[in-house]
Order: sequence, then structure tokens, then C-alpha cells
Amino acid sequence: MTTNLDRASLVSRNVAIESVNLTHAEMRTGFDPFDPPEVAQLTQRFRCRFELPPSRLDCLFVQVNLILEGTGAENAEQEQELVSIDATFLAVYRLEDASSYPRDALGHFAELNGTYNVWPYWRELVQTFAARAGMGGLVVPVFKPPIRPVEEAEQVSPPEESALLESGNQ
Repeated sequence: MTTNLDRASLVSRNVAIESVNLTHAEMRTGFDPFDPPEVAQLTQRFRCRFELPPSRLDCLFVQVNLILEGTGAENAEQEQELVSIDATFLAVYRLEDASSYPRDALGHFAELNGTYNVWPYWRELVQTFAARAGMGGLVVPVFKPPIRPVEEAEQVSPPEESALLESGNQ
């Protein structure tokens, strides 16, 4: 089990984002281009996964797949899929001795930081795709990280706490 101290050490160490690359993008539309509809409902979802490349021990690869679906109603009983955008981004982080971290700490980092770092690219992609499809004005909101309860940390005695603070500032 990873403690909050393990997760904090991942963030406090020297982590740098090297690049964000688009690896897949797809858009489908389902409306008459001469009669663009009003979007009634937008839903988004994302998933993350990480990989420690064997050839680069100082890197963490985070893949973030994002999907946006927009539906509208031709009439009160029938919903119509208007647009679907699916994209995958690869965020590459430089992280000293990445394999030394617990997998759940890397997973937590990937989900929070990976999505947060990719989100501006996603927003731009959706806006560009929507404009090219004749659906101008489709804007993805700013990313708000999901709120999760913090696990109760073990009690830290004052000598351990000061040693932890000193090692974290190096």
C-alpha cells in the first residue's frame, strides 16, 4: 500500500514534462452540414495509463485517451448523436529512476498530472475540430481534477518529520 508520503515524494522530486504528442484523433458527425444543430448535451470522459519504457529508465510515458460526445434532440422523444471526438495524447515526463516508485503512485500521478498537462491540447483540438465541422463555439471547460478523499496518514514523530522535510528540500 502506498502512503501519502510516497505520493508526495513523487511530486517533490525533479519531474519535468518533455513533450505532449497527439497519437490518435478521430471525429464523427451526424448532422446536416447545411443545418448545424444546437448541441443539447455534452459528455466527456477520459482514461489514463502509464508505461515505463525499458530503453529509457529516466522516463515515464502517460497516455491519456479523451472522448467527447455531443447529442441533440430533433424532437422531445429522440436524441441524436451530433458529434463524437476521440483523441489520445502521449505525455512524456523525465523522472529520475522512474521504476523505483510504487506502481499505484505512478498511476495516481498519471491520472492527475497527465490529464492536467494534456487538457489544454484537448481543448484546442475539440475547438478546431468542431469549427471545421461547422459547429463553431464548442468550448471544452477548464479541467477540474476529481476530488478524492485523502487516506489517513500514519503518525509521524517530530524527528522523522524534520528529516523528511530536510530530504525533500534537497
